[in-house]
Amino acid sequence: MLFQNSKDQQFYQLLRAAAENSVEAAQLLNQLIAEPGRHTDLPAVIKEVEKKGDNLTHDLFGLINKSFVTPLEREDLAAIGVAIDSVVDGIEAAAARFAIYKITETDRFLKEFGATLRAQCGELVATIDLLAGNKLNAIHDQLVKINLLENQADDTLREALSTLYASAAQDPVRFFVTKEMYDTLEDATDKAEDVANVLEGVIMKHA
Repeated sequence: MLFQNSKDQQFYQLLRAAAENSVEAAQLLNQLIAEPGRHTDLPAVIKEVEKKGDNLTHDLFGLINKSFVTPLEREDLAAIGVAIDSVVDGIEAAAARFAIYKITETDRFLKEFGATLRAQCGELVATIDLLAGNKLNAIHDQLVKINLLENQADDTLREALSTLYASAAQDPVRFFVTKEMYDTLEDATDKAEDVANVLEGVIMKHA
């Protein structure tokens, strides 16, 4: 197993906690999309989740620096932690725009982006569990799921922008705000795919 002893387990616990934190952020974002009137309070809650993610990344770096032996190469552990934290950063950026633009209405595209993110983050937790159990073949299948979800988000973005452009001249302000929301959410799904790419590189070293 990659994570064999109590010290190794600490690395696993921090990575899993970071992945679980991304799930919490994604769930809150979906709640915000479902209840946009809560742009006055939920973005601040998501910001706290993002800060928790920063602290988990800091703890991971601290453990890497003080450990003589690590279950994976130091740069790989750091890269995984940073990549997961970036997903939460992306989710927080989307939530912040609800507050900045005082969004009170959403559409099916925003809901689709939210659902995709929530699914991706759930897959990240499952992937970290497989990594801890040294189930490398199963990890590859899990990463494919994350990549397919990102492809789904790309499709959503194309359809969303096509629909939005059709009415751009009628309401330029709405066009600008909505396009930025779409782009920010799609970027967050890209961040989740980045985690998959980092993990793919890690398991290739151990295949």
